[in-house]
Amino acid sequence: MYDDPKFIKDHRVNARFNDHEIEAITHIAGLTGMQKSTLVRKATLRLIEELKQEFERSLTDMEDAV
Repeated sequence: MYDDPKFIKDHRVNARFNDHEIEAITHIAGLTGMQKSTLVRKATLRLIEELKQEFERSLTDMEDAV
């Protein structure tokens, strides 16, 4: 099935959303044609990458200040 087993998505994280949040997710999923789970996964991974870069920049800035 997978050429490389490290790409198997075998871990689950549950999240709960209120009515307003799930309505927004459903709306964007409909606009993009994505499943809600795919949309939330992609958005989460994008945010994680942005936060990682921001954290790394903060560390670099702190090192430069020393």
